[in-house]
Amino acid sequence: MIPQADIIKKIFLFHDLEENEIQQILDRTRPRNFPAGDPILQEGETGESLFIMCQGEVEITKALTLVLDEDTPKEKVMIRLKAEDGVCFGEMALLENEARSATVTALSDCSLLELQQQDFLALIRENPQMGLKIMLRLAQLLSGYLRKSNQDVIKLTTALAIALGG
Repeated sequence: MIPQADIIKKIFLFHDLEENEIQQILDRTRPRNFPAGDPILQEGETGESLFIMCQGEVEITKALTLVLDEDTPKEKVMIRLKAEDGVCFGEMALLENEARSATVTALSDCSLLELQQQDFLALIRENPQMGLKIMLRLAQLLSGYLRKSNQDVIKLTTALAIALGG
């Protein structure tokens, strides 16, 4: 298995961190294991932590707001994530205790590191320089999500206008 420090280095949020800062992150995480098929996060539940993938593959789904009949799927697969790609999920929970925006399910046996919001906030208060590095990366990440959402809304609005007009 890949050393945990090497896993942390691959995560976008932590790219700017030095070795001692990576160790501080690791000191605040706890290992979590989920067998294939188990939900890791449920859409709508209150989020309180970020998960860093060490091993395995997950699927992220969102519930559909309109289900016309029993043949219509009730959720849409948004993305699949593999640990070897250097990924994490649940990053919004580092900033707020709001409802999870999607469901994450283990597709294979998964080994994760969990970073609780309270531990993250304590860590960045203790080390403001490190906190600034992470918060800048987090802002870039969330900005990218917002940009993509805006593009998707324009595409959907255009498609709807064409469908209704034609």
